[in-house]
Amino acid sequence: EKPNVSVILGQASGLKYTDPDAMPLRVATTILGSGFTGRLMATVRDKEGLTYGIGSRVGNDSFTEGDWRINASFAPALLEKGLASTRRELKQWYDRGVTAAELERTKTNLPGSYKVGLATTEGMAASLLAAINRGYDPSWLDEFPKKVEALTTAEVNTAIKRHLNPAHMVLIEAGTLPGAR
Repeated sequence: EKPNVSVILGQASGLKYTDPDAMPLRVATTILGSGFTGRLMATVRDKEGLTYGIGSRVGNDSFTEGDWRINASFAPALLEKGLASTRRELKQWYDRGVTAAELERTKTNLPGSYKVGLATTEGMAASLLAAINRGYDPSWLDEFPKKVEALTTAEVNTAIKRHLNPAHMVLIEAGTLPGAR
């Protein structure tokens, strides 16, 4: 029974999964906010203690151009500080991009997690269905790690600038809003 505010900050990406910039943007997004290795979790949660959960993702892009978003949950009293911290991290990521070291770490972690997901019949079936829905044949499952490994820092940082703009992002707040009656 803790009051909270769920937040989505994002925009349309203009990309389908099969577009050339989709993979670089996904990897950049992973660096910003995927789990405990992401910048958002390390700063907004671990360092500043403003949320229990925050992350970023690209989605809804299998059949049409998708979206890019940050999802977070804040206590009402921490909402403004949490949003300010989130926007600061987003702006730094957008302005400076990802580092070569972050990309190299992600080139190891992302394919590893992907392969672990293929270890169950359910994971394999879901990955095959996703590949087919995106217009790939089953060999995509073997190609994915190679595509991630081939990415350069320049490609990743260019995709951020080409497809996102923090000034144009929409903020959605739902829950126990401060001052709401």
